[in-house]
Amino acid sequence: MKILFLSTMFPNSIQPGRCTFNCSMIKALAELHQTHVISPVSWTDELAYYLKHKTRLDQNWSPIDNTDSLTIDYPRFYYLPKIAHQHYGHFLQWSIKRTIQRAISEFQPDIIMSYWLHPDGEVAVNTAQEFGIPVVVMTGGSDILLLTQNIQRKRAIKKVLQQADGIITVSNDIQSAVAKMEINSEKINTVYRGVDRNLFTPGDQQAARKRLGLPKNRKIIVSVGRLEPVKGHSVLLDACVKISKRDSLFMCYVLGNGSLKSSLQQKAKEYGLEEVFQLSGPQQQSRLVDWYRAADVIALPSRSEGVPNVLLEAISCGKPFVASHVGGIPEIADPSCDHLVTPDDPDKLAEAICKIFDNPNQINERIFNPKSWKDSAIQISQILSDCSTRHSAGLTGKQKPHSSIQSNRNSHNCNTETQNHESYTSIH
Repeated sequence: MKILFLSTMFPNSIQPGRCTFNCSMIKALAELHQTHVISPVSWTDELAYYLKHKTRLDQNWSPIDNTDSLTIDYPRFYYLPKIAHQHYGHFLQWSIKRTIQRAISEFQPDIIMSYWLHPDGEVAVNTAQEFGIPVVVMTGGSDILLLTQNIQRKRAIKKVLQQADGIITVSNDIQSAVAKMEINSEKINTVYRGVDRNLFTPGDQQAARKRLGLPKNRKIIVSVGRLEPVKGHSVLLDACVKISKRDSLFMCYVLGNGSLKSSLQQKAKEYGLEEVFQLSGPQQQSRLVDWYRAADVIALPSRSEGVPNVLLEAISCGKPFVASHVGGIPEIADPSCDHLVTPDDPDKLAEAICKIFDNPNQINERIFNPKSWKDSAIQISQILSDCSTRHSAGLTGKQKPHSSIQSNRNSHNCNTETQNHESYTSIH
């Protein structure tokens, strides 16, 4: 099976840490099937990066090495910033039209898979209908939980869900949210994200702290996530103010980047916590594992989530977490070691963190254990295969002649004996 994956949520040369969970998923899928990625890059992100670094997007860059069955395109995504969000699907379709046509013609996918319902999912569904290919859309949480608060985008997202052959959600909570939009429950599947089980494993706390240059004798909070309002880092900072009044021997490290960086730094300075509440920037996966090991507790005070990889990785490293009671987080929390709190409540957040500080427990067995990316990819692969089979069975004789990709395949098969075709294996 050949998979065409379409999503703006994927690493690129100017944002190598962007949505690394999708990179891990695609890497695992590419070990099972030939896969081509189309990941449009925002023109505003490109421009900002160029003005700062005087370097352009590298079209030949790939986040995955030595994978012969994976190819990537990074077309530019043109749109009007901050306005006309309901039309982003049209902007994206127009921006990447040629890239899609070339991929369909040369790669000849058996199925299209997309992550992020709008605008990505809208373009995936439109493309699938145009070329007579089955399509599966995947939602990670914020697209179905937050974007649908806008009535026009909700309408567009509902149409995507209705027209898709299959839907993959990353938690049962999100599956319920999709079903509430009057979507046929039979085509909705939940697949928890995987974890690199070879990398994210328990390890010596003091050794990890030494490698990172962290203090040996302080309690350490680690929070991983984009510095955006939805992640609740301002709530974590307010909680740290309360913790500091009862325990001065602690540190809080926030790993990530985003629009709130300056305001969080200023606020920490105003609170007199600039030495305690530190923004340590985004971290590579190979280094992130030591941050988990070094921590006493992982904090995730988000206002909205699916099932965050941060917590799956923390669990794999044997660490307890304090997180908001939102999305699919309760599905993976263990009451014996983790604490769930109400979002936007610094008092409860501080209280829960202090409980773990005061009563550190050795975690031997959990009620939930993350699966590997390989196991997750096998489950996704089966869903794609089932959707492809159902789609083929549902095609009528009238529909088949209008399938552009079917015509391309027939033409290709007729000409293979007389023409040499260059394989579609380079990174574009």
